[in-house]
Amino acid sequence: MESPDFFLYLESNQSFTEKSLIGANQTKKKKEKIKKLKKSSPKVGVLEYNEHKADGVSPKKCTPTGNEKKDANKPPLLYCKFIANYPWCAFFLASSFHLTIIIATVCLVCTGYNLFPIEFKTMPLILNEDNTRTQDYAWRGKDSYSGKLWRPVTGAIQPAYYNGFVGDLVEVFLEVPNYDIFSRENLQLIRDAEERMFNIQYYQIFFCYVASGTECHKPSSVLRLFDGTFNSSSATFYDPTFSNIHGVLCEATEHNATKDYVKYFIEQGLDLCDGILRSSKTRFFYKLGWPLRGSDDSGKLENFLVSSVKPEMENIRDNLMSGKMSLYYISTVLFEYDVVIQALNDMLLAVGSFLFILVFMWFQTASFWITFLGIFSILTSFLLTNLIYRCVLGYEYFGFFHVISMFIILGIGADDVFIFYDTWRLTGHTIYPSKAHRLSDCYRKAAKTTFVTSLTTMTAFLVSGLSPLLPVCSFGIFSGILVFVNYLCDLLYFPTVIMLYSQKVKPFWDKMCGPCIQKCKKKKSKTSSEKQDDTISMNLSKFDIDIRKKPSTPFANRPESGNSLRSDILNTAMTPRTKSNFEDRSKIVLFLRNGFYDFITHRAVRIIVPLLFLGASSFFMWSASKLEPDSQQLQIYKATHNYARASRMHYYSFERSFEEEYSSVYLTWGIQRKDFSSCNFKSATFCGGVARWDDTFDPNTPEAQIALKNLCNRLETMSAEEADSLRIKRNAITDKLEIACFTSPYETYLQNKIDANGSVFPAGLSMNLPINAGNVSTFMDAQSSIYYPSVLLPSDFDHHMGIGVSYWLSDSYTGNPTDDYYLYNGLLGEQTIDGTTQRARNSANMYYASKLKYIGIRINTTLNVYKLGYPEGKPVYQRWEKLMAEELMKMPDTMKNGFQCTKNTWNWIKVQESLADSAVQGVIVGLGLALPILILTTLNVVIGFLATVTIGLVTACVIGIIPLAGWKLGVLESLNMCMVVGLSVDYVVHLAEAYATCPSPDRMDRVRNMLESMGLSVLSGAVTTFGAASFMLFSQIQFQYQFGIFVMSTISISLFFSFFAFTTFMSLCGPQGNTGSLVAFGKWLKSKCSSNNGEQPSSSSFGDQRTTIAIGIDTKPAVDPTEMSRSTSRVNSSHNSERLRL
Repeated sequence: MESPDFFLYLESNQSFTEKSLIGANQTKKKKEKIKKLKKSSPKVGVLEYNEHKADGVSPKKCTPTGNEKKDANKPPLLYCKFIANYPWCAFFLASSFHLTIIIATVCLVCTGYNLFPIEFKTMPLILNEDNTRTQDYAWRGKDSYSGKLWRPVTGAIQPAYYNGFVGDLVEVFLEVPNYDIFSRENLQLIRDAEERMFNIQYYQIFFCYVASGTECHKPSSVLRLFDGTFNSSSATFYDPTFSNIHGVLCEATEHNATKDYVKYFIEQGLDLCDGILRSSKTRFFYKLGWPLRGSDDSGKLENFLVSSVKPEMENIRDNLMSGKMSLYYISTVLFEYDVVIQALNDMLLAVGSFLFILVFMWFQTASFWITFLGIFSILTSFLLTNLIYRCVLGYEYFGFFHVISMFIILGIGADDVFIFYDTWRLTGHTIYPSKAHRLSDCYRKAAKTTFVTSLTTMTAFLVSGLSPLLPVCSFGIFSGILVFVNYLCDLLYFPTVIMLYSQKVKPFWDKMCGPCIQKCKKKKSKTSSEKQDDTISMNLSKFDIDIRKKPSTPFANRPESGNSLRSDILNTAMTPRTKSNFEDRSKIVLFLRNGFYDFITHRAVRIIVPLLFLGASSFFMWSASKLEPDSQQLQIYKATHNYARASRMHYYSFERSFEEEYSSVYLTWGIQRKDFSSCNFKSATFCGGVARWDDTFDPNTPEAQIALKNLCNRLETMSAEEADSLRIKRNAITDKLEIACFTSPYETYLQNKIDANGSVFPAGLSMNLPINAGNVSTFMDAQSSIYYPSVLLPSDFDHHMGIGVSYWLSDSYTGNPTDDYYLYNGLLGEQTIDGTTQRARNSANMYYASKLKYIGIRINTTLNVYKLGYPEGKPVYQRWEKLMAEELMKMPDTMKNGFQCTKNTWNWIKVQESLADSAVQGVIVGLGLALPILILTTLNVVIGFLATVTIGLVTACVIGIIPLAGWKLGVLESLNMCMVVGLSVDYVVHLAEAYATCPSPDRMDRVRNMLESMGLSVLSGAVTTFGAASFMLFSQIQFQYQFGIFVMSTISISLFFSFFAFTTFMSLCGPQGNTGSLVAFGKWLKSKCSSNNGEQPSSSSFGDQRTTIAIGIDTKPAVDPTEMSRSTSRVNSSHNSERLRL
């Protein structure tokens, strides 16, 4: 009897089996079919076509070797053994775990627990614990102390209680294509639009802005210059028929009452007196009052804007102005309402991604069971991740980026399913002792492959989790956990699905519906290959080799020994297999194995392709070097959306107030940095922190007063070069630096008062800094109408500077609102002193004898908050820090704790720097981890290095696309750069591992096997990820839209590099035999150690010359030709004996 190895050889060598067992007629038909395939394509689809034009190598399919047999006979994993023995029980246990996750989620939501803390209204890009933030909010909360001494003024207009403040401002932008926005026809059209909005129902009754009077304010616009609103200033400002448009607008720019008003409604840089008036844009403001009568002011205001104002504006745009003028609008309340609705609507696009992946997976697997439960596992992994993210880690933020993770996991999860299922199908070509052995082998291989891709992707996301920015950090942590949880769910759940499907579901389906389906197929067509298979089945029926028939001997009686012919035959029958004829395999696999392989390994192609890829990568590297940080405001909507257009016009087309557009620097004393230790930085909810003050602060000492005076003198008289380096703004009229330092105006005011009232004050009295108790007492006693005798003050009273400040800012306690009051009232804070502070005699609500709580100096700068990038702003920030440090060194101990700050500007610069650092860190960490991971995965240094080089080139190309697309390094681009390595590594890893695990020692055999075994899985994974991301292109939210483009670009470039660049690299310099192998290197070291210890190395220790040559070079063929000849002779002898026996 022949050896069982003979039948294994029949399994792996289709051509010999056919020649031995198929009659002459079938052989002839097969040759005719091969001839036809050769005719249609001289290389594609022919298994035995071995000619290779490049170098004469004869690549063949990798056949099973001793290593594969060893893998097949490894002891099965306990989990796989349990699944194989109890498929129903294992399936229900795994399914129960997934159902428990769903039930827990539903229960928490029903109980009112905020399981999905959605926050789409804001994007908290803030460095909460940075000094720039704590100092900024310390200055903002400077007046939150007890005993605050307020300085009332008289004669100022007080707003009405109801509707006296602006509750919301609707900004309406109007644009025409022909630069005649101020023509008579267009002004009349604008007037009609304003009247329709002004007459909206209930607006004038409940919601209009009334300021200090009782009449509703009309919308603020250029039309107020024509309707008589400013008629009291000039008769020119009454032109209801628009007969003198140029004259009115020109005079408005020159008249004091209107020149500051009109600039808000004309484009920047427009000259209204040039006689041309070529302008395409204008705007008007529609104001809503606050507080409203009754309760729930915010709810009423939002409902009115959404249900009445917005529909009317859209009606005006679509009907009144259709074809004549474009209308865009923006409002804080409307924006916050609409952005939440839009984000929720864009989340529904994930349904489209879900359906696409469902259909594609169903098509690829040909099983609804596999497809449905695979996606079910992906969705439950998302819910489990959210439970961990929300309940365990305690994050209370779910923003725009978290929505993106839904699209990401659909593609990644589908890729894992494809890898596992394709690995299961590929194990059908190997004989295993039992089902548990087969499942264990599949489990080990699939787990290893998906672990590498999941680890690199998870690492890329977790790198983002190191960011101090909440949206970036929380997204990185959430997505990293999501990838890991999906990997675990895939390993724990999908094996039960596959085993139950192969043992129970598929046989039941075949039994119930198989005959009908087979009958329909036979009626439709009966190909020659099917006839050939029927003939093979009849000839082999008595041996039970046909995989579609049950074995003639029960499995219970199957021998355990692998040396029995009966055992091998039964194993063959037990193992479900796909047809191995190349005619019946996937056309894509055939193309990759033959046509694409022949193309990519052609000598000319192997020279040209690397040069092309290196050249393209060099260009994209140059482009990546041009990447600049994005200093503009964060854009939520796509550029074509109404809010995006309106926001762009607001920031970059029209004039804005100085406070809105430019930044001011504050030098302050008496306040300590805010304490944010009690804040929850895992939530987007605003936390103001705890205010703190400097108890050592005392500006009343002579040394402190002199230091302050010297600082003010230095700032006001600094050189032009230093002022420019600090970006200090100069007044356009006086050409002086705009610095609000109180010492000079304080001294000037008091000295003028003393000089003007010489009969009241004693001669020689001076209140210039530094002041002391003597001249302050004289100053108080001289004004008995204001102060009580100074002797009534406590003997230890030393807050003399506060008395002069109160006198100055209250205008001698008259309460007149002077210019100094408006400029310095917010820079000097006073606090009452119990038992000391007294009410002024000439006032009912003004006090003196208080202490200065804080002091501030304001410096206006030319730093544009909407255009300032960190490369430009960081040096300025550092210069201000240096200046403040130098001045503090000169001050006494009571003034050592001062600091400088801005409102958001310095923090925004730090945010930009953090985004850039995160992007660079993500790329470095990703590539740095990719190399060791790939080396350990493939156990080959050369393969790992070439794979890492390919990934690096992909990364360079993707980053180079960012500036080419017109984007800058913003928050989304930073995230993309962190993830590019994780997303691009998947396909290269699959191909690299397929190359490394091919048993053949020949390079070309490995390349062919790499394309054949993993090419389809790589394509399938790329299609699912690409398809899932394509639905994000329909999103109106800029983040999702831009991320969709990024993912699609990354997948396309990665796939292109994997199949062309990496395959070419492997065909040129891929390792052969044990070249670069860590295993062979380890055995070589072991043999060396054994020889050094005087031991004789065994034959299996790889100590021979062929395998112990340096890891980089092969000097001899992997298989000895003499031994190969002897083996072939033995096999041929076995074949001849089997022919005679059959």
